Amino acid sequence: MRSPLARRTIARRALVLAGAAVLTVPFATSSAFAATSSRATLAGSAPSWATSGRMVGSPSATAKISFNVVLPLRDAAAAETLAADVSNPKSASYGHYLTAAQFNARFAPSTAQVNKVADFLRAAGLTVNGTAPGNRWVQASGTVRQVNTVFATTLRNYSYKGHVMHAPSTSMSVPSSVASLIAGIVGVTNDGALRTPASITPAGNGADSSTGPSDALPPPSTCSTFWDQHEQIGPEAYGRTSFPTPNCGYSAQQIRTAYNTQSAVKAGNTGRGVTVAIIDAYAAPNVVADTNALSAMNGEPQFTAGQFTQTIFTPFNLQTECGGETGWNEEETLDVQAVHGMAPGANIHYVGAMNCDTGIDDAVNFVIQNHVANIVSNSYGFLGEDGLGDEVATEHSLFTQAAIQGIGFYFSSGDFGDNTTIGAPHAEPDFPASDPLVTAVGGTSLAVTSSNNYLFETSWGNTLSSVNTATSPSSYSPAPPGAFLSGAGGGVSALFKEPAYQKLAVPNSLARLNGAGPMRVVPDVGAVADPETGFLILYNGHPVQIGGTSLACPIFAGVQALASQGRVFPIGFANPLLYTIGLTGVAFRDVKDPGTPLALMTVSGRSLLTMAMDTSLKATKGYDDTTGLGTPNGPGLLLLEKILP
Repeated sequence: MRSPLARRTIARRALVLAGAAVLTVPFATSSAFAATSSRATLAGSAPSWATSGRMVGSPSATAKISFNVVLPLRDAAAAETLAADVSNPKSASYGHYLTAAQFNARFAPSTAQVNKVADFLRAAGLTVNGTAPGNRWVQASGTVRQVNTVFATTLRNYSYKGHVMHAPSTSMSVPSSVASLIAGIVGVTNDGALRTPASITPAGNGADSSTGPSDALPPPSTCSTFWDQHEQIGPEAYGRTSFPTPNCGYSAQQIRTAYNTQSAVKAGNTGRGVTVAIIDAYAAPNVVADTNALSAMNGEPQFTAGQFTQTIFTPFNLQTECGGETGWNEEETLDVQAVHGMAPGANIHYVGAMNCDTGIDDAVNFVIQNHVANIVSNSYGFLGEDGLGDEVATEHSLFTQAAIQGIGFYFSSGDFGDNTTIGAPHAEPDFPASDPLVTAVGGTSLAVTSSNNYLFETSWGNTLSSVNTATSPSSYSPAPPGAFLSGAGGGVSALFKEPAYQKLAVPNSLARLNGAGPMRVVPDVGAVADPETGFLILYNGHPVQIGGTSLACPIFAGVQALASQGRVFPIGFANPLLYTIGLTGVAFRDVKDPGTPLALMTVSGRSLLTMAMDTSLKATKGYDDTTGLGTPNGPGLLLLEKILP
């Protein structure tokens, strides 16, 4: 089995949001900085993991570091209010979006602010490399020695999450004269380089057979194209000795049929006239050829001229820190083929960042400032939300602008459940999925019939027990349900208060699970994610079965493209609408975990996979913290999203 790719790990405690999405202390004000004589400290700029016990030396004093000095929005509270109003079907302002130029004229940092910050950086000996569109941040660089001097800190190297990371050993500070102009500094700490794609390949179709054949094991079985098409035998578990094999990778038509959108697509509701943007790092050189080959193989429409476009930020860098380009290229291929499969008539604009760190922020800002699309699929994020600091305020302000412009951002909810099994200090969802101005897409295990119809879904959460042939008879080690393998992310945020749109749908007992006031709960919706019931892509000409909420997110984005075709104005930030129609009971299928254990046996017979075991997260009747409102029910969802308001 290939090890799951870790999602980007966070570094500093972020600031709590008030109301639907109002940051209480996101920007550089007297409450955000502790002034010391003529300097002001940037609170949280030394990450919590930068401790003496993790220190492994210091970066070279002459090493170059590039970073962004982020500027605050003007009248951020008014921007938050407007973002909520234009996205709320019950508001008179619903759908009255601003253009990027209108937003920037009203809320963006001013040129005078930019110039003053840039002058400070230049006077300190740093190089100013440019200003982000919309005046969002000033891009700067300098040596480690210069950064230490300018920000009154000392950068050290730390061993963290399997990486050697550089970070300030003490909080950074700036002169008080510019402190109110700076919202934060992103990139001096290179925790962003831990952001990696979250797609996962399955354990079940032979990947666990590397030790070769064994007389103590049954002959290899075959993967299934629908639920329980083939079975494999194993030691007794849950009252049986024969179990379904994992699927071979669903086709787009199977998923469309299961989610009840196939009839709409056949009738011409293909997402025509709608553009979906996909953001990842780097760029897969064969993505168009692979997508067209997969479409031809499945009898689906290939890309027409101009249907796929891309914007690539070069030169690519930080490849080693970002885990190499291969994983990101496979992620892009999955995202593109999933969106095209669900909405074969939609345009796709791929935006490839130059790296997985601040380059992603540049890509997000590019999509917003140029209004590249009204639907944006993002299959990446942080592992948890504990300790991020400046990054939360930076990204949240971008999502605020996107909502005001009628752009909906969709994020995968994560692939490690509540994150406790990978070392999180407490159960927590991933960020940015936990931001109340994005739509978080959770994950399920999907079973279809031989005619591709929907059979059932559970929450995606797989545990693994290996077959132990050293005992007589053979047994499992560990005993079922075994060790947690992977599962959909979700849970209760410690950063963001409960948004208004969740109040009627989310049980109060869940929203208050952290013991404080009601908080934001993740996810909002769900779709197929389990790699054992996953999707078949073509990557560099080779078939790859794949899953993760990296699959669920573009699947749902594709459904939203269908719902957007012919709509009077863009859906925009979708959550207020989704929760409104979610209460009707016809837009989503409610996902509930089975009352009795469900299990799969790998094709090789070496491992038993127990399903619906997603750490502390459970799929229950109604809204839950692993599948949200549920999974798409085509006719109800498409109709209601088109006609409301």
